[in-house]
Amino acid sequence: MTLLAEGILKLHWDQSVPVNLARIAKAMQLTVALGVLPEGCALLEISLQRKARVLLDRLHPLERQRYGVAHALGHLALHHLRPGMQHRICVSDHYHVDVDQRIDSEANDFALRLLIPEQVLRFSLDSAHARTTEELAHLFEVAPILIKQRMADLDLHW
Repeated sequence: MTLLAEGILKLHWDQSVPVNLARIAKAMQLTVALGVLPEGCALLEISLQRKARVLLDRLHPLERQRYGVAHALGHLALHHLRPGMQHRICVSDHYHVDVDQRIDSEANDFALRLLIPEQVLRFSLDSAHARTTEELAHLFEVAPILIKQRMADLDLHW
């Protein structure tokens, strides 16, 4: 997973922070649309013609929408869905996904790596560019809980 997320960043990331998910989605041929969903923050669909689309719930905050796109990109990159399938991305207020579902756990890991690139996080901590979890969350346009999770995954400390 690490190499795959890093590979996607290497191929499609313009080095901007926050990570430009629209650019990556376009490069990976994922159409992003806004709508209102009865449940979940996003719905990923792969048409029978192999066209990928993620529908984001417009009522959710930007951070959750960004997470929904990154999570959907993870499912695409990891080939979790076949043509004609769809997958609802449900995320709690604490950004927990159903870790009993292997594919959601893998897509979650991918999303964290994509949204919060290791080298930028390390630089931000080393240079004191951001001094709090909230400042880092603002920098990466993610929820603070995702910063804490990424730092724990990398065994990073303040």
